[in-house]
Amino acid sequence: MRIFACGSVIVLAAFSAPPSGRAQQAPAPAGVSETITVRMSNFAFDPEYLRLKAGVPVRFRFLNESRGGHDFSAPAFFAASSTLPGSSAPPNGDVAVGAHQTVEIVVVPLKPGTYPLKCTHFLHSFFGMHGTVEVIP
Repeated sequence: MRIFACGSVIVLAAFSAPPSGRAQQAPAPAGVSETITVRMSNFAFDPEYLRLKAGVPVRFRFLNESRGGHDFSAPAFFAASSTLPGSSAPPNGDVAVGAHQTVEIVVVPLKPGTYPLKCTHFLHSFFGMHGTVEVIP
């Protein structure tokens, strides 16, 4: 009987474990209704225009698909936003994302307006890696 019980626990553990090789998404904090994936490639953000509603928490997933680092620099936007407990504001309004990495941050846009964004790496913005975050009332 003891062997059967131990075997059952091992089988249950094997079937309840997440599949290997897949990244598991953390559950959304309470109140987060939308996740926006921003893909970063060579000299482009996709999407390059983001429209958000003031007061509505949003999870950003920054996905860098290139071989080099990028950042999502929007200091004025982050200064006019807050973060939820467990999430921290990006230093200087820049979210750094290494090659083939993903970074997530949850923010609450507070002040309606139009905010520029860009990659601050050398010449990336010049070659087209820039965009706009619009926060509507």
